[in-house]
Amino acid sequence: MSSLERLLSILDLYSEAEPIWTLEEITRETGYARSTAYRYVKELCDSGLLISIGKGAHVLGPRFIEFDRLIRNTDPLLMAAQKVLPELHQKFGEGLLLLSSIYGDKVLCIHQEPLVTEFSVSYTRGRPMPLFYGATAKIILANLPERRLVKLFLNHRIEIAKAGLGEEWDDFKEHLADMRRQGYCISKGEVDAGAIGIGTAIFADDKSVIGSLTHVINGHDKEVNASVMELLLQGCDQISSEINKILQAHDDMIEEYSPVIPFKNAGSEGAA
Repeated sequence: MSSLERLLSILDLYSEAEPIWTLEEITRETGYARSTAYRYVKELCDSGLLISIGKGAHVLGPRFIEFDRLIRNTDPLLMAAQKVLPELHQKFGEGLLLLSSIYGDKVLCIHQEPLVTEFSVSYTRGRPMPLFYGATAKIILANLPERRLVKLFLNHRIEIAKAGLGEEWDDFKEHLADMRRQGYCISKGEVDAGAIGIGTAIFADDKSVIGSLTHVINGHDKEVNASVMELLLQGCDQISSEINKILQAHDDMIEEYSPVIPFKNAGSEGAA
Protein backbone atom coordinates (compact mmCIF):
# COMPACT_ATOMS: atom_id res chain seq x y z
CA MET A 1 0.00 0.00 0.00
CA SER A 2 1.40 3.41 -1.00
CA SER A 3 1.70 6.33 1.39
CA LEU A 4 -1.18 8.05 -0.38
CA GLU A 5 -3.39 4.97 -0.01
CA ARG A 6 -2.48 4.74 3.68
CA LEU A 7 -3.35 8.40 4.21
CA LEU A 8 -6.66 8.16 2.37
CA SER A 9 -7.59 5.00 4.27
CA ILE A 10 -8.06 7.19 7.33
CA LEU A 11 -10.90 8.98 5.55
CA ASP A 12 -12.51 5.58 4.89
CA LEU A 13 -12.96 5.18 8.66
CA TYR A 14 -15.60 7.91 8.72
CA SER A 15 -19.27 7.02 8.42
CA GLU A 16 -22.66 8.14 9.70
CA ALA A 17 -22.35 5.51 12.44
CA GLU A 18 -18.81 6.61 13.38
CA PRO A 19 -18.34 10.29 12.47
CA ILE A 20 -15.78 11.17 15.18
CA TRP A 21 -12.32 9.64 15.54
CA THR A 22 -9.48 10.41 17.94
CA LEU A 23 -5.83 9.95 17.06
CA GLU A 24 -5.66 7.00 19.44
CA GLU A 25 -8.66 5.35 17.80
CA ILE A 26 -7.22 5.93 14.33
CA THR A 27 -3.90 4.43 15.40
CA ARG A 28 -5.58 1.38 16.88
CA GLU A 29 -7.95 0.82 13.94
CA THR A 30 -5.35 1.25 11.17
CA GLY A 31 -2.42 -0.39 12.94
CA TYR A 32 -0.16 2.50 11.93
CA ALA A 33 2.59 3.70 14.24
CA ARG A 34 1.39 6.63 16.33
CA SER A 35 3.90 8.96 14.67
CA THR A 36 2.69 7.87 11.22
CA ALA A 37 -0.97 8.31 12.15
CA TYR A 38 -0.20 11.73 13.65
CA ARG A 39 1.58 12.83 10.45
CA TYR A 40 -1.29 11.66 8.24
CA VAL A 41 -3.92 13.31 10.43
CA LYS A 42 -1.93 16.56 10.42
CA GLU A 43 -1.68 16.49 6.62
CA LEU A 44 -5.42 15.86 6.31
CA CYS A 45 -6.13 18.73 8.71
CA ASP A 46 -3.76 21.06 6.85
CA SER A 47 -5.65 20.30 3.62
CA GLY A 48 -9.06 20.87 5.24
CA LEU A 49 -10.15 17.26 4.79
CA LEU A 50 -10.22 16.78 8.57
CA ILE A 51 -10.76 19.27 11.36
CA SER A 52 -10.02 19.03 15.06
CA ILE A 53 -12.97 19.57 17.41
CA GLY A 54 -11.04 19.30 20.67
CA LYS A 55 -10.01 16.54 23.07
CA GLY A 56 -8.01 14.89 20.30
CA ALA A 57 -11.12 14.23 18.20
CA HIS A 58 -11.38 14.87 14.47
CA VAL A 59 -14.28 15.02 12.02
CA LEU A 60 -14.50 15.44 8.25
CA GLY A 61 -13.49 18.97 7.31
CA PRO A 62 -14.94 21.90 5.35
CA ARG A 63 -12.93 21.06 2.22
CA PHE A 64 -15.56 18.43 1.44
CA ILE A 65 -18.25 21.12 1.46
CA GLU A 66 -16.16 23.15 -0.99
CA PHE A 67 -15.78 20.09 -3.22
CA ASP A 68 -19.51 19.35 -3.00
CA ARG A 69 -20.37 22.86 -4.22
CA LEU A 70 -17.87 22.49 -7.03
CA ILE A 71 -19.40 19.16 -8.07
CA ARG A 72 -22.95 20.54 -7.95
CA ASN A 73 -21.95 23.38 -10.26
CA THR A 74 -19.58 21.64 -12.67
CA ASP A 75 -20.19 17.87 -12.86
CA PRO A 76 -21.13 17.22 -16.54
CA LEU A 77 -23.43 14.29 -15.64
CA LEU A 78 -25.31 16.38 -13.11
CA MET A 79 -25.40 19.47 -15.32
CA ALA A 80 -26.73 17.45 -18.24
CA ALA A 81 -29.37 15.68 -16.18
CA GLN A 82 -30.69 18.91 -14.70
CA LYS A 83 -31.59 20.03 -18.22
CA VAL A 84 -33.57 16.85 -18.83
CA LEU A 85 -35.09 15.59 -15.57
CA PRO A 86 -37.65 18.32 -14.70
CA GLU A 87 -39.53 17.91 -17.99
CA LEU A 88 -39.13 14.12 -17.87
CA HIS A 89 -40.60 13.95 -14.39
CA GLN A 90 -43.61 15.96 -15.52
CA LYS A 91 -44.30 13.31 -18.16
CA PHE A 92 -44.40 10.61 -15.47
CA GLY A 93 -46.57 12.66 -13.14
CA GLU A 94 -45.72 10.53 -10.08
CA GLY A 95 -42.85 9.15 -8.06
CA LEU A 96 -39.37 10.53 -8.41
CA LEU A 97 -36.26 10.19 -10.54
CA LEU A 98 -32.86 9.18 -9.15
CA LEU A 99 -29.62 9.99 -10.95
CA SER A 100 -26.68 7.84 -9.89
CA SER A 101 -23.06 7.25 -10.84
CA ILE A 102 -20.67 4.38 -10.27
CA TYR A 103 -18.13 4.75 -7.49
CA GLY A 104 -15.64 1.91 -7.12
CA ASP A 105 -17.67 -1.16 -6.25
CA LYS A 106 -20.63 1.02 -5.24
CA VAL A 107 -23.29 3.20 -6.78
CA LEU A 108 -23.80 6.72 -5.49
CA CYS A 109 -27.00 8.77 -5.85
CA ILE A 110 -26.05 12.29 -6.98
CA HIS A 111 -29.46 13.89 -7.62
CA GLN A 112 -33.16 13.43 -6.99
CA GLU A 113 -35.95 14.97 -9.06
CA PRO A 114 -37.96 16.59 -7.58
CA LEU A 115 -35.87 17.60 -4.58
CA VAL A 116 -38.94 18.01 -2.38
CA THR A 117 -41.66 15.36 -2.46
CA GLU A 118 -44.00 13.56 -0.10
CA PHE A 119 -42.70 10.27 -1.48
CA SER A 120 -39.36 9.70 0.22
CA VAL A 121 -36.77 7.00 -0.32
CA SER A 122 -33.71 6.02 1.67
CA TYR A 123 -31.44 6.13 -1.36
CA THR A 124 -30.72 9.88 -1.37
CA ARG A 125 -27.84 12.04 -2.64
CA GLY A 126 -24.50 11.01 -1.20
CA ARG A 127 -25.57 7.60 0.05
CA PRO A 128 -23.49 4.77 -1.46
CA MET A 129 -25.17 1.47 -2.22
CA PRO A 130 -23.83 -1.96 -3.23
CA LEU A 131 -23.82 -2.84 -6.93
CA PHE A 132 -26.07 -5.86 -6.35
CA TYR A 133 -29.35 -4.48 -4.99
CA GLY A 134 -32.01 -2.37 -6.65
CA ALA A 135 -32.64 -1.36 -10.24
CA THR A 136 -30.42 1.71 -9.88
CA ALA A 137 -27.33 -0.41 -9.24
CA LYS A 138 -28.13 -3.58 -11.20
CA ILE A 139 -28.52 -1.84 -14.55
CA ILE A 140 -25.06 -0.32 -14.10
CA LEU A 141 -23.67 -3.70 -13.05
CA ALA A 142 -25.13 -5.33 -16.17
CA ASN A 143 -23.25 -2.95 -18.45
CA LEU A 144 -19.78 -3.19 -16.88
CA PRO A 145 -17.01 -4.83 -18.95
CA GLU A 146 -16.57 -8.56 -18.39
CA ARG A 147 -13.09 -8.27 -16.88
CA ARG A 148 -14.54 -6.09 -14.13
CA LEU A 149 -17.48 -8.42 -13.61
CA VAL A 150 -15.09 -11.34 -13.13
CA LYS A 151 -13.28 -9.44 -10.38
CA LEU A 152 -16.56 -8.45 -8.73
CA PHE A 153 -17.79 -12.04 -8.81
CA LEU A 154 -14.60 -13.36 -7.22
CA ASN A 155 -14.61 -10.69 -4.50
CA HIS A 156 -18.37 -10.66 -3.74
CA ARG A 157 -19.56 -14.16 -4.61
CA ILE A 158 -21.62 -14.66 -1.44
CA GLU A 159 -23.26 -11.24 -1.69
CA ILE A 160 -24.07 -11.81 -5.37
CA ALA A 161 -25.74 -15.14 -4.55
CA LYS A 162 -27.78 -13.54 -1.76
CA ALA A 163 -28.96 -10.88 -4.20
CA GLY A 164 -30.32 -13.62 -6.48
CA LEU A 165 -27.87 -12.85 -9.28
CA GLY A 166 -26.43 -16.36 -9.50
CA GLU A 167 -24.30 -18.71 -7.44
CA GLU A 168 -21.98 -19.61 -10.31
CA TRP A 169 -20.18 -17.38 -12.81
CA ASP A 170 -22.17 -18.65 -15.80
CA ASP A 171 -25.48 -17.93 -14.04
CA PHE A 172 -24.30 -14.47 -13.00
CA LYS A 173 -23.08 -13.67 -16.51
CA GLU A 174 -26.31 -14.88 -18.14
CA HIS A 175 -28.50 -12.96 -15.70
CA LEU A 176 -26.69 -9.72 -16.49
CA ALA A 177 -26.70 -10.41 -20.24
CA ASP A 178 -30.50 -10.74 -20.18
CA MET A 179 -30.79 -7.43 -18.36
CA ARG A 180 -28.39 -5.76 -20.76
CA ARG A 181 -30.34 -6.97 -23.80
CA GLN A 182 -33.68 -5.68 -22.53
CA GLY A 183 -32.08 -2.33 -21.62
CA TYR A 184 -33.67 -1.85 -18.21
CA CYS A 185 -34.05 -3.41 -14.78
CA ILE A 186 -37.13 -3.55 -12.55
CA SER A 187 -36.80 -4.17 -8.82
CA LYS A 188 -39.54 -4.38 -6.20
CA GLY A 189 -38.88 -3.65 -2.56
CA GLU A 190 -35.16 -4.39 -2.73
CA VAL A 191 -34.09 -1.05 -1.25
CA ASP A 192 -37.30 0.40 0.22
CA ALA A 193 -40.31 -1.72 1.13
CA GLY A 194 -43.28 -1.07 -1.14
CA ALA A 195 -41.25 0.79 -3.76
CA ILE A 196 -40.71 -0.16 -7.38
CA GLY A 197 -37.60 0.97 -9.24
CA ILE A 198 -37.17 0.98 -13.00
CA GLY A 199 -33.53 1.61 -13.91
CA THR A 200 -31.87 2.43 -17.23
CA ALA A 201 -28.18 2.99 -17.95
CA ILE A 202 -26.45 6.20 -19.02
CA PHE A 203 -23.51 5.82 -21.39
CA ALA A 204 -20.53 7.92 -22.44
CA ASP A 205 -19.83 8.39 -26.14
CA ASP A 206 -17.49 5.38 -26.06
CA LYS A 207 -20.45 3.24 -24.89
CA SER A 208 -19.02 2.77 -21.38
CA VAL A 209 -21.59 2.99 -18.59
CA ILE A 210 -21.23 6.07 -16.38
CA GLY A 211 -24.45 6.03 -14.37
CA SER A 212 -28.12 5.24 -14.26
CA LEU A 213 -31.51 6.92 -14.26
CA THR A 214 -34.23 5.33 -12.16
CA HIS A 215 -37.94 6.04 -11.87
CA VAL A 216 -39.14 5.10 -8.38
CA ILE A 217 -42.83 4.74 -7.59
CA ASN A 218 -44.79 3.66 -4.56
CA GLY A 219 -46.79 0.48 -4.92
CA HIS A 220 -45.19 -2.94 -4.80
CA ASP A 221 -47.95 -4.61 -6.87
CA LYS A 222 -48.20 -2.02 -9.63
CA GLU A 223 -47.65 -3.09 -13.20
CA VAL A 224 -44.96 -1.15 -15.02
CA ASN A 225 -46.13 0.18 -18.37
CA ALA A 226 -43.82 -0.22 -21.36
CA SER A 227 -44.06 3.52 -21.99
CA VAL A 228 -42.20 4.12 -18.71
CA MET A 229 -39.15 2.24 -19.98
CA GLU A 230 -39.32 4.08 -23.29
CA LEU A 231 -39.37 7.48 -21.57
CA LEU A 232 -36.45 6.51 -19.34
CA LEU A 233 -34.38 5.29 -22.27
CA GLN A 234 -35.09 8.52 -24.14
CA GLY A 235 -34.09 10.48 -21.04
CA CYS A 236 -30.78 8.62 -20.83
CA ASP A 237 -30.07 9.34 -24.50
CA GLN A 238 -30.81 13.03 -23.92
CA ILE A 239 -28.47 13.15 -20.92
CA SER A 240 -25.68 11.49 -22.91
CA SER A 241 -26.20 14.00 -25.72
CA GLU A 242 -26.07 16.93 -23.27
CA ILE A 243 -22.84 15.57 -21.75
CA ASN A 244 -21.28 15.46 -25.20
CA LYS A 245 -22.27 19.09 -25.77
CA ILE A 246 -20.66 20.11 -22.47
CA LEU A 247 -17.45 18.23 -23.26
CA GLN A 248 -17.34 19.63 -26.80
CA ALA A 249 -17.75 23.18 -25.45
CA HIS A 250 -14.87 22.50 -23.07
CA ASP A 251 -12.67 21.21 -25.91
CA ASP A 252 -13.53 24.25 -28.03
CA MET A 253 -12.63 26.59 -25.17
CA ILE A 254 -9.28 24.86 -24.60
CA GLU A 255 -8.50 25.03 -28.31
CA GLU A 256 -9.45 28.70 -28.50
CA TYR A 257 -7.29 29.80 -25.58
CA SER A 258 -4.34 27.46 -26.03
CA PRO A 259 -1.27 29.36 -27.21
CA VAL A 260 -0.04 28.46 -30.66
CA ILE A 261 3.59 27.39 -30.41
CA PRO A 262 5.28 27.41 -33.84
CA PHE A 263 7.22 24.30 -34.71
CA LYS A 264 10.92 24.88 -34.93
CA ASN A 265 13.05 22.49 -36.90
CA ALA A 266 16.14 21.91 -34.83
CA GLY A 267 18.08 20.97 -37.92
CA SER A 268 17.37 24.30 -39.62
CA GLU A 269 19.01 26.44 -36.97
CA GLY A 270 21.72 28.55 -38.55
CA ALA A 271 20.79 27.51 -42.08
CA ALA A 272 20.94 30.21 -44.74
